[in-house]
Amino acid sequence: MTKPHANELPAATAVPALPVPHMRHVATAPAQLRKRAWVKERAFLLQNIVRGNLVHNTGGALNVMRLLTLHKMPAGLLSAEHPWVTGQMPDAQGAVWPRNVVFRTAVGSEWAVADYVPEADEIIASKVGKFLAAMVGKSVPTPEIPHGTRRRMPHAINYLHGAVHYNGLTLLFNNFAEALEYLADTRFRKELRRLIRMERREVTLVFRERNYNPVEYAYFSAFVMSHLPWFANVNGAQRRVMWGNPSPYPAVNIINGKWVADTERLRRGDTASIVRPPVELGQYFQGEYGVATRGANKLEKTHAFLINNWVRRRGFRGGLYFVDRRKIEAERYQQYQATNGQSFIGNETIQNPLRRKK
Repeated sequence: MTKPHANELPAATAVPALPVPHMRHVATAPAQLRKRAWVKERAFLLQNIVRGNLVHNTGGALNVMRLLTLHKMPAGLLSAEHPWVTGQMPDAQGAVWPRNVVFRTAVGSEWAVADYVPEADEIIASKVGKFLAAMVGKSVPTPEIPHGTRRRMPHAINYLHGAVHYNGLTLLFNNFAEALEYLADTRFRKELRRLIRMERREVTLVFRERNYNPVEYAYFSAFVMSHLPWFANVNGAQRRVMWGNPSPYPAVNIINGKWVADTERLRRGDTASIVRPPVELGQYFQGEYGVATRGANKLEKTHAFLINNWVRRRGFRGGLYFVDRRKIEAERYQQYQATNGQSFIGNETIQNPLRRKK
């Protein structure tokens, strides 16, 4: 058998050319699939953003306004020894916060600052819990005082933090990048939704890393809000972003509205059933989770920018939405006016991701 010339094909291998339309279909199929996946993902992200910001968050805000006006909650509904104030479980069982850590990752070895050593998980959870418990404690029986240096927030807002810190559940991560890999996992989000549906409690994401970039924190919260149908409030020890407030460690409150039932029971005088036992260990997050994922995309960065810019434009009022900071911090507001806001430190600046860079 003679060997064919390099530019010739054996007769047995010759095939007729495929029709042009079929070749066009094969060439464009991957692009069509990518476009379809892109549209599907954006639809998923947008519906979560709408549900979290317009549905759940609006409903929660209306409940807060109800408790500040129609069903105003007075001081003294809790004693100084109540578990919502102390964080201690009944019958000397100890602090509740470490017992309600329902998921934690292994402690990392690389941190933003080389010599940083994170505290034990139990201490981290307890510090965040104690910080919120102190807010509840500002509404225990004491001589009633106007809004001032000791009690800046109305009693209803102080009380609702009891449902968040005592009955709430904690998920512990090393940093934002690690948490992204879990929240991008459909299986992890499904288990998180099951946890909230079964336990009917608030959930907080807490991070061991205290040296973080505030802008990255804002982008992370926007990622959370695009993957879960709830609003995510970012609190921490660095420069504030969005509606965030101070916190000993970065703590993202996923506000699912479960605080309403406990706070309503307290308003009606029930101080016993609102003290819920810790969640039984081994009930949730028993699988393997985590997937490689992207960072925040342009949609999520735009979402973070819009919220943060809204708070920045509020000037001195900043992230205090349900009270007027100009009244409760009258002296500081006078200084703010006298200096035309020059001495006021507001939210961290986030650049508009839609603006084309020069």
